[in-house]
Amino acid sequence: MKYCTKCLMPNTRPNSKFYDGICQGCIAFEKQRTTNWSQRLEELKKLCEKYRGCNGNGYDCAIAISGGKDSHFQVYYMKEIMKMNPILLAVGNFDNTETGNQNLDNISDAFGCDIIVHQPNKNLTRRLTKITFERIGQPTWYLDQLIYAIPVKLTIKLKLNLLVYGENISYSYGGHDAKETPSAMEQPMNKVVRPLHDQLIDEKLVSSQEIESSRFSTLDECKNANLEPIYLSYFVPWDTVHNYHVAKRYGFKSLTHEHKREGTIEDYNSIDNLGYLVNQYLKYPKFAHGSATEMACRWIRSGLKTRDEMIPVVEEKDSKLDQGIVEKFCEFTRMSKREFFETLDKWYNPELFEQDSDGIWHPKFKVGISS
Repeated sequence: MKYCTKCLMPNTRPNSKFYDGICQGCIAFEKQRTTNWSQRLEELKKLCEKYRGCNGNGYDCAIAISGGKDSHFQVYYMKEIMKMNPILLAVGNFDNTETGNQNLDNISDAFGCDIIVHQPNKNLTRRLTKITFERIGQPTWYLDQLIYAIPVKLTIKLKLNLLVYGENISYSYGGHDAKETPSAMEQPMNKVVRPLHDQLIDEKLVSSQEIESSRFSTLDECKNANLEPIYLSYFVPWDTVHNYHVAKRYGFKSLTHEHKREGTIEDYNSIDNLGYLVNQYLKYPKFAHGSATEMACRWIRSGLKTRDEMIPVVEEKDSKLDQGIVEKFCEFTRMSKREFFETLDKWYNPELFEQDSDGIWHPKFKVGISS
């Protein structure tokens, strides 16, 4: 297990690549310092000119959002700076926080935008959340499929061409096919979620009809519809901490006054749902890095904290599974706590952790120290 020499990201991150000891995330962030952003902005202006007003007084683009800080930044930039008339496309969750609901309402109110929210079949979501937690250790598989599939399907159905996403996570943080590109056409192929539809149907766990909405549109379908999906992060400097401060100016609220999560170092990232964060926590037993590591790396790259300062913070926070997250997840899936933790045990990597006689897992690694 090797750690990036600049931040605290380990090479256990799936599909991650290190170059001379430095992770893709640090390389991508550093490259922003030498990128010709003026030229990139001109490219974005030309793209917006191509579509602005294309439907008269109707929508001229779509923006895929969740309602979080980055969503606020996306809508701020496209509506306030680029003067576009967007329709916002979101996928609902199984148990939103009150703060999450308020932020989704706020993004419409603050920027004067219509929102279409695809609310998933709750019964199907419950079943698949439990099934994919037990089988592949990815309880949010179905919701993640929808997050990728629905904005594309709706944009095509609305007969729009320009679809705006935030950042290219494979490039920004390291992952499969980590290339810098303005086009988000191949985003579903980033291996964040893998197709299970046919297997689930064959085993009669779901019907083909009820799961159809989560299938990705094909490249041919997108091209035939003249769809042009883009990453905003290609055209403007992307820093999630900066985006948070911009979002606050337009009414975005952190989770501070509703719930204090135990395993994170901030209260403004991925705050719209608690139970959904079981998936985020699973990165820790599988890959030895969780929410605290990811945010610590962002802070280090931004110059807010040093690597040495963040090591003890990550050591304290990363292994903590917030009880509120467990409560919400078990309440939704109707799993008992015992069943939940026995399933969680399946996903600990024995090369990175060891289990004592009472079932408690202990790390074999030391944060920040390569072995």
